[in-house]
Amino acid sequence: MTVRTERVDATDFYLRTTAVIFAAAVLVHGSDHVRRGLDASPTAVMIAGSIQAVVVLIAVVLVLRRTRWAPHAAMVVGFASAALFIYAHVLPTSAHVLPGFWTLSDSFVSEPHTHVNWFSWVTAVLEIITGIVFGVAGARALRAAE
Repeated sequence: MTVRTERVDATDFYLRTTAVIFAAAVLVHGSDHVRRGLDASPTAVMIAGSIQAVVVLIAVVLVLRRTRWAPHAAMVVGFASAALFIYAHVLPTSAHVLPGFWTLSDSFVSEPHTHVNWFSWVTAVLEIITGIVFGVAGARALRAAE
């Protein structure tokens, strides 16, 4: 039984570590929005980003408190954040075909992409990657708990 305990401990450490790194990536990306100017992004994007920050905070708290919902929260928040982030920032504006979601576009590849520079891209890629890793960590934690 020590192997199982070690596996659970290792995945718990991995989940907690990725939670902190993901939260840091979200904060760094938020700082990029401040750097670019709060009027550089559409209001809907700023509201969605604020909601995302709160949801990420809740997921991180669940993980750090080691609740039974932590792995589920990590999977949902990590994967959803990465997907929505790709939709909002990486896809060109013309690719936003979901009805009603065109206002959630702050495309870095389509005009006007106000004040987007290398730092914006680094924070974008960092948040996407850490979101995916956070989701994977949640899946691993669920599997280890079986």
